[in-house]
Amino acid sequence: MNACRRRHSTGGHSDSDLLGSQWKCNEQTHQMECTMDSEDTTPKEESPPGGSVDDDGIIGYPTTGEKKASGLWCQVDIPPPEWNLKSCPSSGQTLVKVLTYNLFWWNLFDRHHGSDRSAGRLIARTGGAEQYDIMGFQECDDMWRVLNDAQLHHSEYDAINGGRAIAVAWRKTRWTKLAHDSVDVGEDSRDQYYGKRSAMWVRLRNNKDGKVVFFVNHHGPLKVSQTGGCTGSATALNIMKLISENAHSSDLIILVGDFNAGLGSSRVKELERRLDKVHSGRIFGGVDHIFSNCGSRGRGQTLGKGDGQFKSDHEALSATFHI
Repeated sequence: MNACRRRHSTGGHSDSDLLGSQWKCNEQTHQMECTMDSEDTTPKEESPPGGSVDDDGIIGYPTTGEKKASGLWCQVDIPPPEWNLKSCPSSGQTLVKVLTYNLFWWNLFDRHHGSDRSAGRLIARTGGAEQYDIMGFQECDDMWRVLNDAQLHHSEYDAINGGRAIAVAWRKTRWTKLAHDSVDVGEDSRDQYYGKRSAMWVRLRNNKDGKVVFFVNHHGPLKVSQTGGCTGSATALNIMKLISENAHSSDLIILVGDFNAGLGSSRVKELERRLDKVHSGRIFGGVDHIFSNCGSRGRGQTLGKGDGQFKSDHEALSATFHI
């Protein structure tokens, strides 16, 4: 059985089970159960390789019966090798502009007091006239400090603290939040241990045309590019499981962050099998990344570390999508 967190088997919820489906979510056990007495027992059309379900449904996470990180808390089912989310569900001219930025908080903010709005000025300058739709921050202890430094205020933006010093902000005048959560997906190795690592997500609907973005922000396990246990590809698969159990098949999926995993690492290779890599940074072997199911409709850019005397130790990345 597959897990079904944050779904409901009873009616009246936006994430209720599909009418007539044999598979229902047991709200007590949080597991999917097959009920053969369903009103409609007509077999559903099989999803194509790499594809998913109907436009209104949760994508779903397929399994092979094999496990990664077996016996550890981060144990995760391994999906079929051909399974991926590289099919863009929409096309059009709706602009989505996103940012990912590790802020190096203890140094830039705690030690140098933000260095005359160094990070905020970079965000304001690179956002341009259209400004950012969605931003993911890592090593962020106060998201509103950053937004205020960028002269982005409550009247136009909203934000969520995802715990473990990660946060997401979005332009609420353009987007309405539908749902959000934060889930542990990995853990530092004992060689450089700070704790568990999360991925936070927010599902946003465009106020003008109703298109939906599923945005994920992640700060990955240390040591950089380490494999095995809860640091390697198990982290990547837990992220993919989080996405596929919460995103809908009609969503634009955008995954950003400081993954603490460079180009060629097991984590990045696993994610590249499942999503399109839109852009990667250059710092520490390229540990900052942007992935999407609409890679062909996205264009990434490396922005720099900050606009003050003191800066982050990471370069901010941005990407624009037309959906």
